[in-house]
Amino acid sequence: MGKKYEIVEKVNRAWAGAIVKPDNAPSATNKIPLQSLALDHVYGYRTRDTRDNLFALNSDTIVYHAASVGIVHNIKTGIQRFFNGSHADDILCLTCHPNKRYIATGDIVSINSEGPCVAVWDAAAPESAPLVLFKIGDGKIMRNVSCMGFSCDGKYLIAITGDNYHSVRIYDWKAKTLLCTEKGHSDKILDIENHPSDPNSFVTVGVKHIKFWKFDSATKRFTTKKGLFGKAKIQTILCPLYIGKGDILLTGTYGGEIYIWNTKTGEAVGILNSGHSSIYGITYNPQFGLACGHRDGFITLYDVNESNGKMKKITEVNVGLSVKSLDYTPDGNLIVGTAESVIFMIRNFSKSNPHTNIELLFENHSAAKMEELWGLDGNPNNENEFVTCSDDGAVIVWDTEKYKQKRRINIQNEKLRAVSFSPDGKKLFVGSVSGNIYILNTSDLSVIKTIPYEKRSFIKSNEHDITVIKCSPDGGRFAAGNRDCVINIYSANSYKRVGTLTGHSSTVVHLDWSVDSKYIQSDSSDCEILYWNAVDLVQVTKLDELKSVRWFTWSLILGWPVQGIWEDGWGNSTINAVARDKREKLIATADDTSQVRLFSYPVALDKQPCRKYTGHSSHVTNVIFLGNKYVISTGGMDASIFQWKIVE
Repeated sequence: MGKKYEIVEKVNRAWAGAIVKPDNAPSATNKIPLQSLALDHVYGYRTRDTRDNLFALNSDTIVYHAASVGIVHNIKTGIQRFFNGSHADDILCLTCHPNKRYIATGDIVSINSEGPCVAVWDAAAPESAPLVLFKIGDGKIMRNVSCMGFSCDGKYLIAITGDNYHSVRIYDWKAKTLLCTEKGHSDKILDIENHPSDPNSFVTVGVKHIKFWKFDSATKRFTTKKGLFGKAKIQTILCPLYIGKGDILLTGTYGGEIYIWNTKTGEAVGILNSGHSSIYGITYNPQFGLACGHRDGFITLYDVNESNGKMKKITEVNVGLSVKSLDYTPDGNLIVGTAESVIFMIRNFSKSNPHTNIELLFENHSAAKMEELWGLDGNPNNENEFVTCSDDGAVIVWDTEKYKQKRRINIQNEKLRAVSFSPDGKKLFVGSVSGNIYILNTSDLSVIKTIPYEKRSFIKSNEHDITVIKCSPDGGRFAAGNRDCVINIYSANSYKRVGTLTGHSSTVVHLDWSVDSKYIQSDSSDCEILYWNAVDLVQVTKLDELKSVRWFTWSLILGWPVQGIWEDGWGNSTINAVARDKREKLIATADDTSQVRLFSYPVALDKQPCRKYTGHSSHVTNVIFLGNKYVISTGGMDASIFQWKIVE
């Protein structure tokens, strides 16, 4: 969960005195917009704090989750379908029914104590209402649903919760009936595996423990048996896997070994050293073999004797990123999910004729280290192209029609927070947390120029983040606002600083240029609106001078056309971003309640009606219009990009 918090602060309208109603202002309207938004694509995959959450439903379709959305993704066409609207916050775990059609997703408790909830839904019709949806216990106690598994006959759903006892709960999920619950373990449970032939048996593993469970459907009670490590080192068990009829269990360990267990006695009867680091993911198909995914990026393939668990190593391949999830397609292709939110496919990764050709299915911004995603802009000359940048150091140019990256660069040792296209779309201006600015060639993302942060005597702040950067409409200059409370103006050709606008008393958050490139308007984190003559580089204090000014964009969260965007109980910092479409018919907002909202332009009336859209699970950090086709929004710590189609 990101910056979200309970909204209690009231809107302070001290800025109302700085509002300038333009000449020939459009009439205020109290009508909901005729246009609407439809979720078209999600660029994201959650792996920061979850594993075993990527499944192949058939040869062409995979299922996974990002933010609070379940995603059914066709790997041939890139087309996605969505399970959205049932989870109030981050989906933390996902599991697949034996029929390879029903999906269960579990979430974390929201800031408003909604949830945690479990939803079971149909991957063939994810847009439909869930088959079942139920809350699990008191949200303040349970905290989350950390992992789940269906019984082999599909009747039961076992869920592990995030309470102090890591409780184990078994449901007759179709009846939404809790059959039994019991304390799981004092240490965290990390994964669950259901027995392949006994629907009443399963195993849980976690921090330095393993436990075998049996549910008595007559007495509605569990019996449990602790695993006996014997000669094996007692260590954290990360992932379990039954083979054959279930007499043998294999587990991946933190140390990188595979432990072999006799499930009847609960004893460890064998150890295989993989030669690699922690085993985070494991999958098995009798026809293709046993694949183990390691923290060091290697995937090892074994042939397994199902009668005794003995293994023979066939091959290995290095995907270069920490592996968190694995699953085979019916035709022997291995789907690989990584901690960095990248999904690969290894074709024909089979023990009989193993291939090690790695195919990148898609790559996203990473949130593996709690990185946030803020930077976003659309190409003014191509409504099918936009750019993002993130704390992960990546600048990515995206293709909205092909649903994938066109170009990517990683700027080492930098967290990136702001980005802007030049008016001709040929350059990118990128601002970093360090205060450095990078000018890139859009065509290949090569670095044209680096402008290092310049410490000046009047700057007192120790934080120099570039929070907003925008090029003037005439292409001659660009402006960068930062935590130093100043706006620096640079030549877009020589890249030299030509002036500094001082006057804000807090972080500059948003800015816009006038159509003629002569004026700038800006707002700050303390809700101050200031106006500037960008030619003379002075503050404009006579507001009448601004009535005839037309603003090329509108991104300020304060001002005459957006004064009604706050809801009751919201504070000045609840809204993170605003965008106006080029036709000046619509306003989109991004806020801390995980919503994207769509208004008719202007939003000059209190409680003006709007359309609301959910799916993000973190604070929505930015939003833009791409021509008249799309709205793009970014989630801060869900690190996901949502592509919304504008429906006329």
